Amino acid sequence: MTDPDKTPIGRPKTFDRDEVVGIALQTYWREGIDGISLNELCRRASVSKPGLYREFGGEDGLMDAALELYAEIVLSPLLEQTTHDRPFGETLTAILETLTDINRSGPAGCLLVKMQQSPSRLGPATRARVEGLRSSARLAYAEWIDRAKERGDISPDVSTPVAAALLDIQSNTLLTQMALGEDPELLRAQAALAFAGLTNSAGST
Repeated sequence: MTDPDKTPIGRPKTFDRDEVVGIALQTYWREGIDGISLNELCRRASVSKPGLYREFGGEDGLMDAALELYAEIVLSPLLEQTTHDRPFGETLTAILETLTDINRSGPAGCLLVKMQQSPSRLGPATRARVEGLRSSARLAYAEWIDRAKERGDISPDVSTPVAAALLDIQSNTLLTQMALGEDPELLRAQAALAFAGLTNSAGST
């Protein structure tokens, strides 16, 4: 006879995957991946290390899941702005304001950048997602630039790959500088200056 009150072997029913991923996201985002141990994450999430390994396969799986959530709630809405049918300059201004918004939800800085800065801590799954997200961002920027060229917002002489890389790098820089407490207005002015060549080459103001 089996005891109906005995907890079955396996993942505890109290293990909330979404909650654990959310805690990992906030922790990695705020403190970076070098400043937190897996044991500490388990403590904060109130889960056992064996339970976490059963669910995610290890720290690589947890980081990958946290980065996937970050892409969903932060990166996707940002890149979605590049699909709007409006002048390039208007969209660029909106993106810069989003990146330098002191009231933006979540910790300051960019989780993707923080993970890129600690490559030795990344497992294969997380590393692949980092590379995939970077490629997706540059592809979105490139498609946006090409549409702007078709409308005459950007000169056809501007290299699309170079401009896409510039947008990607500058966006990451803005988030990093925001995390360091730099003045948002100054950062927006610096970014506008960095991007001036894109719009001025087409005679825009």
